[in-house]
Amino acid sequence: MRNIQSNSRRKYVANHAPEIEFEDDDFNDCLQRFLREQRTHRGNSEHTIADYRAKLTNFMHTLEDMRLETRLRAIDGAFIDGEYIRYLADERRLKRASIAGYLRALRAFFNWAVDKRIIERSPMERIVIGDPKSAPIETFSRSDLQALFSQPNPKLFVGLRDLTIMSVFLDSGIRVRELCDIEVDDVRFEDNQILIDGKNGENRLVPFEADARRLLRRYIDARGDSYVDNLFITVDDEPMNRDSVRRRIAIYGRQANITDKRCSPHTFRHTFAKMSVQNGANIFELQAILGHKSLDMVRRYVNLFGSDVKDAHSRFSPMRSLRMRF
Repeated sequence: MRNIQSNSRRKYVANHAPEIEFEDDDFNDCLQRFLREQRTHRGNSEHTIADYRAKLTNFMHTLEDMRLETRLRAIDGAFIDGEYIRYLADERRLKRASIAGYLRALRAFFNWAVDKRIIERSPMERIVIGDPKSAPIETFSRSDLQALFSQPNPKLFVGLRDLTIMSVFLDSGIRVRELCDIEVDDVRFEDNQILIDGKNGENRLVPFEADARRLLRRYIDARGDSYVDNLFITVDDEPMNRDSVRRRIAIYGRQANITDKRCSPHTFRHTFAKMSVQNGANIFELQAILGHKSLDMVRRYVNLFGSDVKDAHSRFSPMRSLRMRF
């Protein structure tokens, strides 16, 4: 995690506005202050305070596990409204009411931080809390994929890198954090597999096919030597981070005029799962490749895309191709 200047108080000046002095925004320090004030000033019960502590600590640990910045001013509402809700629904398998409880705890905490002049605006202000549903599983169509893959210019380093990134996403279904953590030595051309640093330190091997192999070879040759070990780097020899990968894919989505779904690494992950199910992937093999601890999410993919499998079968059925009549 990058170093941040740890001044106890920092000043931010808005255009044509009086100077506002903001206090330190360390998440854990702010959390302890928030909990103390809930007890002493608001008179909340110990049960309520314990609930706040558990939910907000979980959020902080989730940021840390995903290697995101935990300072309050760096927290993005889009992350909460997207990836964090998906994490609660898909990984924690929480129901809608439970997810709403987490969001209400975050809203109370960030509103408190605004009142204390720790942050200027709450990242929760545009997030609707009611009876939240599990985030819909969006996937790319084949035409979407063709449009996306035609955007990067492979004659340029950045274009070749981004084309390789999208290829690895589609071919393996890995998470964006996992992609950013891949090192050059993790790519095993001898058996066409990549060693992935999964959640909670659980490593796994994911395979890649011929097209991805060719792109990886070309990209690694173009990448050359670097003082960092990360496979995917910037033109300045800095490791690609999650935000930069998301931005690059979003840019190609806009260039490809894909407006009916979010163009993101997670959409590639869902697309991998969908196409794997369509192609008859073994449920246990799919679980191992995706790195899910349980079969629940894999079963969800199968249930959601079951009609797609049926449609695909009707198109490619050997019996139908023979056109026999009985």
